[in-house]
Amino acid sequence: MLKTKARAQGRSIVVTLPAEKESTVFPGKEYLVSYGDDGTIVLIPEIEDPFADVTEGAFYESDVWGNMPAVGKEALDD
Repeated sequence: MLKTKARAQGRSIVVTLPAEKESTVFPGKEYLVSYGDDGTIVLIPEIEDPFADVTEGAFYESDVWGNMPAVGKEALDD
């Protein structure tokens, strides 16, 4: 297990992460930070908005159940 130490830098706390060959943390990449109630700190890589360049209706699916008749004790909305 690797060990690091937190330090103050201005109004921020800095935690230096040791560089590892298999690391998925990269300089310049932005991360969301989540603090757990038990003291854990989770870094979540920020991704681009997957819906930014989507045309309207691209994820539309027709209602295949709309014309099915009731065959039992289904509750029908009026």
